[in-house]
Amino acid sequence: MFIMDDETFSKIAVNSSKQIAAVKQFASHRYLFDSLKSASDKFYHGIYGIRGIGKTVMMLQLAALREKPLYISADAKYLLKYDIYDIVNYAADRGYQDVFIDEIHTRVGWASDLKTLYDEGNAKVLFTGSSSIEIQKGTDISRRAIMHELRPASFREYLNIKKGTRIGPVKAEELFNGDTREKLATKHSKWATFLGEYYKYGGVLYEGIEAEYPKTVMNTLDKMITVDLASLREIDTNAINNIYKLLYEVASSGPYEASYSNVASYLGISKTTSIKFIDSLSKIGILMQLYPCKGNFRKEPKIFFRTPFRSALNSSTGVKTDIGAMREEFFVNHAEPKCYFKTNRGEKTPDFMFRDKIVEVGGTGKRDYQSADFLAVDGLSFTGNNIPLFLFGLLY
Repeated sequence: MFIMDDETFSKIAVNSSKQIAAVKQFASHRYLFDSLKSASDKFYHGIYGIRGIGKTVMMLQLAALREKPLYISADAKYLLKYDIYDIVNYAADRGYQDVFIDEIHTRVGWASDLKTLYDEGNAKVLFTGSSSIEIQKGTDISRRAIMHELRPASFREYLNIKKGTRIGPVKAEELFNGDTREKLATKHSKWATFLGEYYKYGGVLYEGIEAEYPKTVMNTLDKMITVDLASLREIDTNAINNIYKLLYEVASSGPYEASYSNVASYLGISKTTSIKFIDSLSKIGILMQLYPCKGNFRKEPKIFFRTPFRSALNSSTGVKTDIGAMREEFFVNHAEPKCYFKTNRGEKTPDFMFRDKIVEVGGTGKRDYQSADFLAVDGLSFTGNNIPLFLFGLLY
């Protein structure tokens, strides 16, 4: 590697100042901002999550709070010949004690560099990475860095960032309480009409996504498969084709239709291979797996997409997304329920265990025939045990 020089470092510093100044136009913050703002300086902090959900903007907003910050884009071409270790030390020698490194996973040896930097104590570092797999490989810095997953933008954050609202997060207990639920439903009623828009464009925060939809999301998906997944397992053209076939099949399915066995049958592969595919796609942040609540059932998970991949996949092929699957996915992405209730033949069961409550998800005509504690339903109904579904989108 090369030794850092003043000319190159000046380029870093100028770019850093421009980027930090530019981010001041964004008034809204992602949900992790406040906790990271007050996070302990005793450790380094790392943020990971899928591309396009606001990691860079949040990092720059945090940098703007510091007296003399330095922002570094680790994948900048003019920096590729320099070690992260050398860049940060060069900065520290010039008075930069707060260093913010973006896309650090793109650099070979980044974990070792951070480990040494932390032990030497010359600067504080906050870093991001789009590849959760590559970031998780840096386990040898676990005693020195606290890792934070940034989830896709919630419905609340989407409204704040895209519509200029100032909605604060709500607590689950407020949704379970009839009085506070009524107040929340009344206060935020006009935003319920944007739920369909969120189903389509939510989760990611690309500028002008509507004009380039679903291309922007599909590009993100492609990078996750060809780059992130490739770092986890060996894949070839045939495997990539099967993965896309799997994703399109799951995306076009309704609630409870996607399973290991169904996927294996559709692709003409073994159930074991389908399990490995789904597990790998979950690890890189495309899919989510939710397991049954009762241990006496076969431990086969229910498969969901992270927002916004289901809608984008279906839009790219002109397939209409099943509204029931979309409702459940919205609930799972926001509430992160503990488990789901597996349906036996001839029986009707509720959907999810959320906190210590049984919640059924459905449309406006949903009835309490499955003895759920609460019904998460379309519309604004908050009477009885009804909770407007859109309110779960305000949890974070």
